[in-house]
Amino acid sequence: MPSSSARSHAATAKPAPGGGSQAEFEPGLPPGSDYRGRELMLLLQGFTTETDRYIEALGHKYGMHRTDLNALTAVIDAQREGRSITPGVLGGQLSLSSAATTALVDRLSKVGHMVRSRSGPDRRQVQLEVTDSARLRGSEIFTPMVEELLGVVARRSPEEIELLSTFMEELRDALVRAREKALAQSAKRSGDASASSGS
Repeated sequence: MPSSSARSHAATAKPAPGGGSQAEFEPGLPPGSDYRGRELMLLLQGFTTETDRYIEALGHKYGMHRTDLNALTAVIDAQREGRSITPGVLGGQLSLSSAATTALVDRLSKVGHMVRSRSGPDRRQVQLEVTDSARLRGSEIFTPMVEELLGVVARRSPEEIELLSTFMEELRDALVRAREKALAQSAKRSGDASASSGS
């Protein structure tokens, strides 16, 4: 059954130029697409927006930038999966320059949340590790959100959770493909523009 917000959205929809229904403001959604799919995309956009608001609000409360939290999450994920992560790898994941990555690691090291080490197989290579204080701060920031989300998950059957897990994996992979496609298209447009200006 659709949520009250979804039902309200459907009630205020207007005809799309290409037929079907379209909300008053649906950025990025192609006209004329299946409305159930459009509604789902809007709900996903709303979930992403609320997640961003939560992280921004809690990050501000604890004096941490969004990039700081993203960096700590990336290093924690790597440690959990048994992977080493270097400053270069971290910068690549966060789309930061070498100088910006160094400044980020310096900032997190200064407050005791991250350390540089040479404990990996190649001791010439600097590895990044998070500290217990970073894990504690992460718990303070994210535990309330996780508890609320798990409360929703607990009301679903194992079959529903399995279906939703598969669905979310597919959406995650689709986002990766979309990012790579968009970057490739942007690079091509930049190359075409440079070629045109040089001719």
